[in-house]
Amino acid sequence: MKYIAIFSSGTGGHVYPALALSSNYIKKNYKIIWIGTKQGIESKVISNDAIELLFINAQGIRGKSFINKAIGILKIFVSIYESIVILRKYKPKLVFGFGGYVSFAGIISSFILRIPRVIHEQNAIAGTANRINYYFSSEIYETFPSSFRKYNDKIIHTGNIVRDIMNKVSTPDEIYKINELQLRILVIGGSQGSKFLNNSFPFIASHFVKNSISIKHISGKDNKLTLESKYKKYDVDVEVIEYSDNIEQLYDWCNLVVCRSGSTTLSELGKIGRASILVPFPFATDNHQLLNANYLAQNSAAIIIEQNESSIENFVLTLNLLLLKNDRLYSLATNIKKIFPDHAIDNITKNSLKLIDRNNEN
Repeated sequence: MKYIAIFSSGTGGHVYPALALSSNYIKKNYKIIWIGTKQGIESKVISNDAIELLFINAQGIRGKSFINKAIGILKIFVSIYESIVILRKYKPKLVFGFGGYVSFAGIISSFILRIPRVIHEQNAIAGTANRINYYFSSEIYETFPSSFRKYNDKIIHTGNIVRDIMNKVSTPDEIYKINELQLRILVIGGSQGSKFLNNSFPFIASHFVKNSISIKHISGKDNKLTLESKYKKYDVDVEVIEYSDNIEQLYDWCNLVVCRSGSTTLSELGKIGRASILVPFPFATDNHQLLNANYLAQNSAAIIIEQNESSIENFVLTLNLLLLKNDRLYSLATNIKKIFPDHAIDNITKNSLKLIDRNNEN
């Protein structure tokens, strides 16, 4: 049996690209050993029998108390030992890390065992683990150019991995071919929702006549009833959705997306081509969401509205401008489709399997 080891845990930004790539490797007759943690979402989303899920003791240290940092440092050594034991048992042909603290153990242990190892960075600035992993990796794939502020042959700008279902979503030419006088706005706050968007967007919507905007708002778990009551006060055309497993259907409906600027969402918008207003989460590590958003805005591929005391006013002004200049939506949608390299999953699969072939020759 041929194995590839995936080290990925935590949030959807790390896990969903890894899961999509795993399916590609499985089609190539590899079996996946997935090394994560019991605290991550991977145990909830992995259901493929060709993926064996294992756990190690790993946790982050940034932003922690002194005691938790000490525990985190201890667990780094424990997780490396546990990873070495797993890799010796399964003897994978390749180790793939998707950032985060769990990937550090995978890259270091595979470096010790001389197994080909690669990493993928999702954001415009590499996280702490991947900045260290860089020095021990055979090859690096990045979503945004210059995430590592380094330029050499082992860094490949591939873009991010998105699910196959996004290939079936309507194109910008289909969505924007009619010059409409209505904004169909999809508000996304992630699986937990965005407190800021949940609190502010009903009031923002109240500034517009009912037939000029229609909204579908993903509220996040346990926020639906509260958000519905806020919208009800303003008589807005809205559907509040707690969580959706069919985001592609919502993308097919909308002509404008309002969201945070996490890499997975931006990559999906780039794949399908949708106009967007980005509200970077101001407390993201290394301010990576603002850096993600800036890259798009600098290429006329998105509009940024930062979360501050002027946000509501800026939203009202921006939405009014988009209503008056509908062609701006089409321009944003077509520009974002040009931002990221196409066929990321195929290019990453091809390049990483070449490393296996080269290692077999040696």
